[in-house]
Formats: sequence, structure tokens, C-alpha cells
Amino acid sequence: MKEFLHRFGAQVVRLNLTEEKMMVHAFRKGIVPGPFSESLIWNHPKTFAEIKRRAVAHILAEEELSEKRTCVVPTRPRAAGRLQTLRIHETATEMKAPVKQQPY
Repeated sequence: MKEFLHRFGAQVVRLNLTEEKMMVHAFRKGIVPGPFSESLIWNHPKTFAEIKRRAVAHILAEEELSEKRTCVVPTRPRAAGRLQTLRIHETATEMKAPVKQQPY
């Protein structure tokens, strides 16, 4: 998203676009499908400044989420702390060691 916003801004400057409607339309058509493009479909922006403001907020939220995903790492696997319970069937069918018979 960040790279697309920079590339789009550079193209706007290079082409010297001044018509606001055309910039908004071109940005909406050029953005890849995802949560941000869906938000642009549901809430139509009127100006490119509004798109830029919303895009920056979306970029910051994405960066914070990715940072949270990479920082939270469990210290040990969850299954290691659990004790395995024996099932009733396993204990009933286990072979018991033969008992030596001792004379009286």
C-alpha cells in the first residue's frame, strides 16, 4: 500500500494532473483488491487528500498489526505442560507382568 501510494503520487506530479475527480477515479481503479479498496467502494472519497489521509491511517494500522504478530511468540509449546491422561480401555487391556508363584 505504501509503495503504491508513493508511485501514484509520483505519477500525479509527473503528469501534472489537477483534476481531483480523475485522480480519485484512477487511484480507486489502480488499487489491489483488499480491505482498503473495499472501504473506498463503500465510502466514496471526494478528494485525493481524503484518500491519502485514509491510506496513511490504513498503512499505520497494518504496520502495527504486523508488529504485534511478529513480537508475540510463546516461550514454550502449549502441549509440553500438559500431562497425558490414560484411557480406561488402555489400562484394562494392558498386559500385566506374570506373578511368580512361591511355594508355601
